[in-house]
Parts: sequence; C-alpha cells; structure tokens
Amino acid sequence: MELGLILLLVIAILFFGAQCILQLGLKIDAGYVLGFSIFFDAIGYFYRQYVPGNTLIVLVGAPLLVVLIAWFQKPTIARGLLENRGIWLWALFFGYCVVSYAWASLDSNGLSKELLLITRGVIPGLYTYIVYKKYGKLSWTVVALFGLAYSGVHLIFGEYTSEYPGRLTLPGDNPIFNARISLIAATAALWGRNIPWPVRLLTLGTALASAFATQSRGPVAAFVAANVLIFGYFMYKKYKSGGLRRLKRYAGAAAGLVLLGGIAAGIYADDLEQLVGGSRFTVLFSGSQLQGDDNFLGRVDLQLRAFEDFQERPFFGSGLGGSTPPVEKEFPHNVILEIASELGIAGLLLWAVAYLYSLGAVRAYPVLMVLLIQSLGCALLSGDFGFNYEYMLFAFVSLAFVKKREREGAGWIEEGSFSYHRT
Repeated sequence: MELGLILLLVIAILFFGAQCILQLGLKIDAGYVLGFSIFFDAIGYFYRQYVPGNTLIVLVGAPLLVVLIAWFQKPTIARGLLENRGIWLWALFFGYCVVSYAWASLDSNGLSKELLLITRGVIPGLYTYIVYKKYGKLSWTVVALFGLAYSGVHLIFGEYTSEYPGRLTLPGDNPIFNARISLIAATAALWGRNIPWPVRLLTLGTALASAFATQSRGPVAAFVAANVLIFGYFMYKKYKSGGLRRLKRYAGAAAGLVLLGGIAAGIYADDLEQLVGGSRFTVLFSGSQLQGDDNFLGRVDLQLRAFEDFQERPFFGSGLGGSTPPVEKEFPHNVILEIASELGIAGLLLWAVAYLYSLGAVRAYPVLMVLLIQSLGCALLSGDFGFNYEYMLFAFVSLAFVKKREREGAGWIEEGSFSYHRT
C-alpha cells in the first residue's frame, strides 16, 4: 500500500510537471538531466532506505517524461540523432560487442557489463543530448549544485567499514566510485562557465574533501593529470593566438600566490609530511612503496593475464566478458586492456575512433574535455568496462556539440549544436 501511494504521488508530480512544460512553454535546462544522472547515487542512497527494488529504474524512468516531451516537440531531434556520425560510431562499437558473444565463453558476463554501461552511461547521455538539442540550455551551476549535494551526502552519511579501513564510503558503494564522482563535481566547479563564486568555491572544497576522505589514489591521479593537461593545452592555444598578453596584468598576483604557497608549505612541511605519510597516497610519491603495494601488484598480475589473452587472440579477442569471468575483482582494472583482450584490435579500433570523435566535438569546451579525459583516466588506472560508465556518459553528451555546416535549402541552420528556424 505504501509503495503504491508513493508511485501515485510520483505519477501526479510528473503529470503536473509535464502540464507546466507544455502549457507555459518552459525551457528545460539540460544541466538538471546531466546532474541527476551523474550524481544519481546520492538520490539512490535515500531511495534504497525507503523503497525496495533496483534504483536504476528511477535513473532511467525519472527523466523520461521530460525527454519524451522534448522529442515530440522537436521532430528535428530525431533527424539530428540519425545524422550525428558520433551516434553511429558508438552504435557500431556496441553492435560489434553483441556480435562478439558468438565466440565468447559460456560463463561470460559480457551481457551484464554491456547492459550496465548502456543503462548508466549511454541512456543518460542520450537523455541530456536530446534535452539540450531541444532547448539549447546547459547550466554548469546546476551541475555543480548536484555535485555539491552528492559530496555533502558522502561526507555526512559515509562510513568507515572493515572492508575499506580508513576510507570514507557511502553504504553499499566503493570508495573508488565515491572519489570518481566527487572529483567530477570538483572539475565542474573548476571549469564550468558562469558559476557564481560562492557556489564554485563551496562545491570545489566539499568535493575535494569528499574525494580525499576516500584515499583513492587512481581517481586523484586522473583528476590532476587531466586538469593539468587541458590547462596546458588551452594556455598553448592562447599563446599561439597572442591571448597571453592580456594575462600579464595578473602575473604579479600569480607570482604572489605561488610565493605564499611556498612559504606555507615550508612552515607546515612536517605536518604535511606526516599527513601524506600516514595515508595511501604515499605510493604516488615513492616508487619503492608502489612496487611493494599489494593492491598495485595484484592489478599488475591481472593486467599481465589480460595482455596474454590479447596475444593469443589479437584480432577479435575472446569475446566480451571472455577474459573476465563472473568473479568479483577479476577484471584487469584497465579498460583498454580489457577491451583489447576481449574485443581484440578490431574492437579497440572501433572504440578509439568513437571516443576521439566525441573528444574532438568538445575541443572548444574545456570542462567537457577535462571530464572526458579524467573519467577515462580513472578507467585506465582502476576501472573496468561496465562500472566505469562516466566517460561513456560524457562521450554522448559531447556529441550534442558537434558543429555542422549550414545546410543549403533545408530551411534551418545549426550553430554549434542548437538549431533554429529561419524567419
């Protein structure tokens, strides 16, 4: 009875929301769909406390009404999906994954991995794509607020369990996953456009505190590497275009901040050394400790086994799931090696072409470039094909920013990703 009443309430809310959108002509911000999708586990945590069943139903079902309204109000969205080369590239890759089941082993868990990736990555990414193509709005302030909420929930309701000693984890989650999602919030706060400074700083501070509380090394390394790489890329572009001349006025302030940072580091050097030395992050600064880390050595062994599988079947692999039996933590913890061993050179090539196309589509949008590289970096350092879905979500969101030339005689043009009718 209680579950039925809750469902009736949800239906009434969705019906009322649909009426508001249709009657008032409201424009839906795609940031709500993206924020809800990527930081859904904060909502899922509370959902599991009161409602039985799989939370993925809510992830897929809750935004569906808004997406359907956008779809049928804007018939050109369907045409845009069919004409987007990136959609077809990813469809070709997933089609090859399905074909690979023909030569996969009988105990393969490839289907569950692919379904998880599609449910958590592809479908939410397409939802955001459709809503953005219809309304042309994506606010990073909204995304940052969702990230702030997720990081706050993790810090407040997280626990230190015997399974992950000294690492703050939401009940039922993995600290690596919590770190990945919190660092996405930090990146959105760093690079997102038009975010008010109070929201930007509060989100950044909360997200970093949440991520470091997990003591997860791979996500932190991917976060630092992606941000430094894209920062250098855009500084180089500004240098080539002469834009750095306008930044000279800030050179003194930047030098002052660096000097103050160096002084502070010198004053608190002992405290910082003790803080870092007592955590799992020491392996990032010590090669000898890294070589003796059991976690690192175990993953290297799994990766060597995946590479051996690739050498045995280099062209088409062992079939999706063929090298990762349905045993927990048996995947190589490197998505490239996993794809290479299970789908071979053919699958890896299809995957790489689709990913690079998505990355090229957002070369003028630093926030999405960082998020794509950062989320893939996490999958390379400590991830797998199914549960590391974030890069796939951002890959499909990025396809909304594919720039097309004006179509002669079509009666409409596209600027960036937002189409409008000629008057």
